[in-house]
Amino acid sequence: MSSMKKGFYTALGTPFDADGSVLTDSLADHIENQIAAGASGLLLMGTMGMIGCVRHDQYERTVRAAEEAVNGRVRLMVGAADNTLHQVQAKLDVLKSYQVSPVLTAPFYGTIREKLIVPFFTRCAAMTDQEIFLYDHPFTAKVNLSLSHITELAKVKNIRGVKTGNIILARAILDSPEISKEFTPILSNSDLFAVGYAYGIHHYLDGIFACFPATVKRVQDAFNRDDHGSARRHLNEMMDLRDYMIAVGLRPAFTYALNLLGFRGNFGPDYEETLSEDLKKSVKEKFQALGELQEGM
Repeated sequence: MSSMKKGFYTALGTPFDADGSVLTDSLADHIENQIAAGASGLLLMGTMGMIGCVRHDQYERTVRAAEEAVNGRVRLMVGAADNTLHQVQAKLDVLKSYQVSPVLTAPFYGTIREKLIVPFFTRCAAMTDQEIFLYDHPFTAKVNLSLSHITELAKVKNIRGVKTGNIILARAILDSPEISKEFTPILSNSDLFAVGYAYGIHHYLDGIFACFPATVKRVQDAFNRDDHGSARRHLNEMMDLRDYMIAVGLRPAFTYALNLLGFRGNFGPDYEETLSEDLKKSVKEKFQALGELQEGM
């Protein structure tokens, strides 16, 4: 099994055209931008990448384009979540032809019973030889993965880690004598990255990094030199602007920010509104002040 490189992992946005097709050239540029910023890995078609909005005929096309753009330079994780074992199998069958790591949540259409969580993921893992990562996403799946779930699932040879916003769970995984150190907790609670990093949780992932490549690079550079004060400051700057984006409309603001960075397409669902011209001006000024936009952009 390959090692899980420490550092930040970006949940990529997915750029759509007006017809709902994925703009693979824009995606490739987006990937290149994140690798240049120092990303240790990328998550394609996760929550921020709107796996639930990607047409079936675009799924493999998007994976192929992303794998070609990454070209083995960093780990490429790909959302493979779905609501039945058969549907998960269909995605995993596609992914078998690519050098990627599937990422799975619990079924999200209905709430899975707790006693079925471990059997569900175990059966999914048996469908492939690829390294699988779990995604503890209670907002979508309406269930929480517990330490007891993880203790059992970590015994499955190709389940390599879990992405979770629960810092208590991530810390417990690190501390547990029953869980192999090869099993990696990946923290996704961006407000607590500095706390987690200080504790020893050195793998962290978020979709908001997609539109803050310069800032997250500064964060990682600060962590690398053990300058936690600077890392916290840069994280707080990023979180403050993220909160503003949420206030004005996260998806429209996310799309506009990525467009400002030079990536074409709509990075939100097709029913979303665009930002008003006044809000666009405000968002642009804030990104310029943070140093995310080059002169003249």
